Amino acid sequence: MARARAYKVRLQAASGALAQMHPGLGEALVALPFAPFEAAHCSRNIVRRYNHVPAEAATLLASVPEGLRAPWLCALLIWHMSRFDEVFARTGLHNEFRLHYSDAFHRILDQIETAPSFAELDNDSFLKDLWIARVVMIPAFAQVWWPHSGLAAKRVFGAGPAAAAYVFLRCGGRRPLLEGHTHDPMAKAYWNEQGWGEALRLAALALPAMPRLRGVFGTAWFYDPAVKEVSPRLGFAQDLQVGRGAHRLKIGSNEAAIANATATSSERRRRYQDGAYLPTDYAVIWSRRDLASAYCAEPPATAS
Repeated sequence: MARARAYKVRLQAASGALAQMHPGLGEALVALPFAPFEAAHCSRNIVRRYNHVPAEAATLLASVPEGLRAPWLCALLIWHMSRFDEVFARTGLHNEFRLHYSDAFHRILDQIETAPSFAELDNDSFLKDLWIARVVMIPAFAQVWWPHSGLAAKRVFGAGPAAAAYVFLRCGGRRPLLEGHTHDPMAKAYWNEQGWGEALRLAALALPAMPRLRGVFGTAWFYDPAVKEVSPRLGFAQDLQVGRGAHRLKIGSNEAAIANATATSSERRRRYQDGAYLPTDYAVIWSRRDLASAYCAEPPATAS
């Protein structure tokens, strides 16, 4: 548990370094305290997108001098991390998650120390880290879990009767759901079968603290059955779920699915260009009961 406490030692040093590197940050923090920005940005709506930035929040940040906006957002991250113990205690999450948040905080502090310019409201990676620092998004190895999501009705009904039956009868509804997302700074280390297995176990472990959630889901091009033939090394993401209790439903092809699928693989890119493969998004959804049955929710005991 020593590492779980070590990030706290780094917070004050990181805050002081920011102030030293960016003269005027103190005045900017006085002119725009964190509270009004948080009120404008940190909505706790049951269903919302983690990457939605309300206009009021963007306007507030725009009042900060341009060169100080990224440092101001880094200071916001540090402030949230300094409040972790009191915020985490209110979540009801299993104590194991303290370790995962601690690891995430060390990574975030590394980023603040080496390249604070990453802190921008149009940076997907920064927004995920902000919601992690707020103890809303849950870090879990190969995935981060967002607890304010759901499936669109047209997607569910468009996928056919079996999909609708699973979502509405087995899960009890299409929202709210725990949604998995890939977070690049974490995926680099954990994009493998073990990392995915742990991500699913941790989703099951988190659900008791969130009784309102009806289940867990993710949407991605690599859930496409065709991927197991085109890129068999990625098949574990499907095998750990489909056939073990989860239900897969087709979403469809779109520009984002094509771009994501072809970005890192010359083979997938060649097959798409030849017309032999059309990247297509699929969703994989678990009911609470099915995920708990497939993945042991209780972690092994660890020494403190």
